[in-house]
Amino acid sequence: VANGGCSPIALQVAAASCAQRQQKSDDGDNKMTVQESANGINAVTNVVLSSVPRLPFFLQPSNDPIKTAKSYKTLSGVPGKLFWWYSCRNNGSFIRKFSEKNLVANANNLGENWQRNCFETAISNGGKSKYGTFAFLAGALQDGCYASLEYLKNTNVKIDVIKGQDVRRNNAKSWFWLKKKRSKKGHQSASKDNDDAAPTSGKTIVDYLKENGNGGRERMIRGRISLAHEDANGYAESLFDFLK
Repeated sequence: VANGGCSPIALQVAAASCAQRQQKSDDGDNKMTVQESANGINAVTNVVLSSVPRLPFFLQPSNDPIKTAKSYKTLSGVPGKLFWWYSCRNNGSFIRKFSEKNLVANANNLGENWQRNCFETAISNGGKSKYGTFAFLAGALQDGCYASLEYLKNTNVKIDVIKGQDVRRNNAKSWFWLKKKRSKKGHQSASKDNDDAAPTSGKTIVDYLKENGNGGRERMIRGRISLAHEDANGYAESLFDFLK
């Protein structure tokens, strides 16, 4: 189960699971050991993606590995420490303000403990979670999922989708994501983000999954991007429904 920009993680895990299963089949061994079963090896048969980005995000890489590594190194230094300090000050008030503006449909749906939970998670384990955030901001997950989707094509892995009723996009921009380039006229122009990449004739990731042989079920719940927080009951009910 993965949400939003973390969707590539779930797809890569599923693809790796299929690769392991195929390898065992090629070796003439289709049985899992007790330990493998306990560890969940070769057990991925379903994936749930929620608040999915637009189709180009999945098919077209928008990052440069060298620039991503450079951005991550920068964020892991003084700039990142300042950003993390600012985000966590006043018990995470910035986290709430940013989320209310860019990620959620109705702030009242987050509940009274949401900000405190985010803040306590951010500072837990000596604040080490910041490095995961820095990797995400640097573009580590923006390398496309085409290879994973191709490997999963026509397999028995079904991919279900949970969508939010509020379809507004997250317009927040990071200076790490803006790539300056010269236009033919010599003017500076910023390239559009990955969601505005090459046209896809209105096709969505749900349409693509159906054509790919992985189409599952689709559920619509309250919320915008942080669906599990905005409509916890609806999210849980959707997962239980998928598990039936």
